[in-house]
Amino acid sequence: MKAEKRIFDTGRGIHESRKRSVGSNNQPLKPSRFAYKLPFIFVILGMGVVVQQNYQDIAYFMNRPITKVIIENQWQHIQEAEVREILTAYMGVGFFDFNVQGVKDELEAHSWVAKASVKKVWPDNLSLNVNEEIAIARWGEKSLLNQQGNTFSPDNAGELRSLPKLVGPEDSQFGVMEQYQNLSQVLFPAGLRLTQLSLTTRGSWGLILNESIQVSAGRLNVNNKVERFVDFYSAQATSVSEQFER
Repeated sequence: MKAEKRIFDTGRGIHESRKRSVGSNNQPLKPSRFAYKLPFIFVILGMGVVVQQNYQDIAYFMNRPITKVIIENQWQHIQEAEVREILTAYMGVGFFDFNVQGVKDELEAHSWVAKASVKKVWPDNLSLNVNEEIAIARWGEKSLLNQQGNTFSPDNAGELRSLPKLVGPEDSQFGVMEQYQNLSQVLFPAGLRLTQLSLTTRGSWGLILNESIQVSAGRLNVNNKVERFVDFYSAQATSVSEQFER
């Protein structure tokens, strides 16, 4: 009897193909990346239309003129009217067009201004921080000395009578100020205040103490001479020392 050729099919391939077929039919299609971007594209296009239609209003809002000036610190010698006059020439332009450097330069040209900081604060504010010179002495009749020994000449220099007066040849202010500091330390324990210190062109020193007592200290050994004077002054009765003139 002739043997028949049989092929045994486990059905696995059919089963797997059916699973793949069923899965592919039930799984929802994913939207493309372009579909996700469509809403954003419409929003951007819409914003572009709005900006185009309202360009002038938006430009004015972004670049509106300065309307408020914020003063960050107190001033003693600078008048607000002076600052207002400087600012007036720069006002009326847009925020981004405002000349900050110009205002800074004009403020620092003021005789009482040591340094000025000018900053724009969007949308329409201006911040001013102005540091005044600190005068420690009068220099001659029309100028003042600051803490660094530099001179400056405000209009009211002669009115500051409470400051000590220093006098000397041109460009001698650093040496005169140093001598003033040294002699002040010598005089202070005796209750003597150095109200004026003068240096002549020949190098001689002259002192005025407590606004009335004149002392000539010469050219050499000035500190030693002043120390001897202090010892002599301190040894006198008050009724006697009050009569000293020179």
